[in-house]
Amino acid sequence: MADADPAQTGLTQAVTRFPAAAAALLRLAGKDPRFREICEEYGLAQQSLARFEARPDAAQRPEIGDYRVLIAEIEDEIGRFLKAAGQSR
Repeated sequence: MADADPAQTGLTQAVTRFPAAAAALLRLAGKDPRFREICEEYGLAQQSLARFEARPDAAQRPEIGDYRVLIAEIEDEIGRFLKAAGQSR
């Protein structure tokens, strides 16, 4: 079975994270290739975090903290796109 498209997964997760901005997120994804790349990065980071958190040695994995920081940074970047589009988070 093929993995889900990370860009679509990331967009879905962004809509879940910023539900009030769902329409703006969908518009951005439809017209801005850079925003789609950010969605892909977000989806990949979320997938990687989930894999590390599912490991039996998760408590000892420094990658979990790294991915949480990366996800927060990507969420900030999504927020900047929303602000530039005139949409509050």
